[in-house]
Amino acid sequence: MTRADGHHEFSNESNEQTTTSEPDGAETRTSDSAASHDYEQNRENASVTPETRSDVLARDGHRCQVCGREGPERGGLATLHVHHIERDPVGVAENDLENLTTLCRSCHSWIHQQSTRADAPVTLTEADLSVLLPQDIEILRYLADEGPAQTGKIADSLTAELSPTTVRERLAVLMGLDNQVETRDRQIVDQDVQTGAWGLTGQIEHSARGHIPSDPQALIQRVEDEQVRQALERGCNRQTVMDVLDISRRTTFHKEKRACAYDFPLDAFRRGGRGGQHPGGDTTSETADEADVNSSSSDEQQRLDSVGHGVGDSTPSDPTGLGESVQGDQEDRDKSTPDEGNVMVREQLQTAIAALQRINAEL
Repeated sequence: MTRADGHHEFSNESNEQTTTSEPDGAETRTSDSAASHDYEQNRENASVTPETRSDVLARDGHRCQVCGREGPERGGLATLHVHHIERDPVGVAENDLENLTTLCRSCHSWIHQQSTRADAPVTLTEADLSVLLPQDIEILRYLADEGPAQTGKIADSLTAELSPTTVRERLAVLMGLDNQVETRDRQIVDQDVQTGAWGLTGQIEHSARGHIPSDPQALIQRVEDEQVRQALERGCNRQTVMDVLDISRRTTFHKEKRACAYDFPLDAFRRGGRGGQHPGGDTTSETADEADVNSSSSDEQQRLDSVGHGVGDSTPSDPTGLGESVQGDQEDRDKSTPDEGNVMVREQLQTAIAALQRINAEL
């Protein structure tokens, strides 16, 4: 089963995976549940007949249904297993084709080693779990033990081989969980706006939520993310957002998740919020750029001028990783010369504002 955001979903403890596994024979991480996986695999091998296994592999095109790696029959190198989606399915027999799926060895191992709800260091409801993936619980466990921590260290600690970009996206989901789940009234994960480290809320001293970045590139992304979220919440068609902003469907989901995490105060920004501030007026160690912004459309050019002003005077770092694209793993953005920065920022803001105005017109 596939969710709206493209993730594969298994009903067995919400088994999900969105990563490419390593070649067979490569060194992999192990966990205390490896023996359990061996037992489960032996049980599956014994209970599924060769004929049924062949039928499942043929139906799935000899391809792992999680990461997409192909078996020798399709010219690939992956060792493929047949996995029971449910051990006690309702309405079908355990070995019926609809209760079986094809997984490569690495993904199958990950499925059986994943963390469960009981392993979480915080209380999670059924509504929370409808949004989260099993690796999110593993991330929560790591943060509880080792947080605050940088994205790379978190990625290195996980059982599944996930890129820093994927881990950063999952961290954004965890950080914005209270804005995605109606019944959750408390944030559980936060990011330090000064260091970029992630942790449980009690571990973070300077919250990135609600922060107005002084860096123009981060500011552009914040505004666009929040406008995408608001447009989708107000019923704007996702395809329209994709067309207007010229972005992929996956990127719209990523922007929506990131907006939920950072909860950018768009109204306060329009009223004249300054970079480096939270809506309440508390400043961080970042240099504040002038951002004389009014809510009326007649002042859009003034917004461009004031945001662009001072780019050459200060090139603050982006510890929160806000300037990264969905596709890239780049940890630091390239630095521009002052003149190039002014032109680039103005052009990008002009494009973003024009696109967002078209979205509003669609509504």
